[in-house]
Amino acid sequence: MSEANPVLARMSAHRSVRSFAPTPVPDEHIEAAVAAAQMASTSSWVQAYCLIQVTDPDERARLAELTGGQKQVAQAGAFFALCADTRRHRMIAEREGAPYVGNLETFLLATVDATLFAQNLALAFESMDYGICMIGGLRTRLPEASELLAIPHGVWPLFGLCVGKPAEDPGQRPRLPVNAIWMKDRYADDERVFASMDAHDEVAARYYVNRESPGRNWTGGTWRKFKAPLREHLLGYYTSMGARFE
Repeated sequence: MSEANPVLARMSAHRSVRSFAPTPVPDEHIEAAVAAAQMASTSSWVQAYCLIQVTDPDERARLAELTGGQKQVAQAGAFFALCADTRRHRMIAEREGAPYVGNLETFLLATVDATLFAQNLALAFESMDYGICMIGGLRTRLPEASELLAIPHGVWPLFGLCVGKPAEDPGQRPRLPVNAIWMKDRYADDERVFASMDAHDEVAARYYVNRESPGRNWTGGTWRKFKAPLREHLLGYYTSMGARFE
């Protein structure tokens, strides 16, 4: 079906690009992509997100360091920080003399809104033949990145986004089979879950062989990733910036 549907074809062709040509992304392309991305679903129309483009070369070089040495942060045609944004809501409440009461739900609402916007934004850029790469490494040294970007209270950086003309074809990482994701009525039993992961491991193993990394698979990388806590500083950081998790 994707061959007959250009939207499905574009979505199915996604790959993460980490090497970019030194070609800036014009403002008119960014404006068009952002306007389209804003049409993503948003909980109760609160629109709890913002997008900060970093244009200063020195700041981008510093962010490349803070994200773990990811050179594409400095080299891509454009780099953005995707943020959950509750500051507007707090300002409205203050102007009205009303309280703003945050909790876990308001944190989730804003992060879900921002993520839906971000995926729409990525697809919009890809539809214009740009390559993109999400940068979760923005959270690695988030207090320092937040200070660099002068992030105000109530705004929570979540991840970065590199956009630009690709200077590589990185190939496409395989995904879990559809029947591992699509379930009906109930969550799948353990036998089915393991069977789908085993099938995915066979595909992933061939992917790694083709990338000259034999002996690896998907489940092996996954359990190793989660064998220790990740980015333990984030609770303190987000709490200091006004997030509540009660």
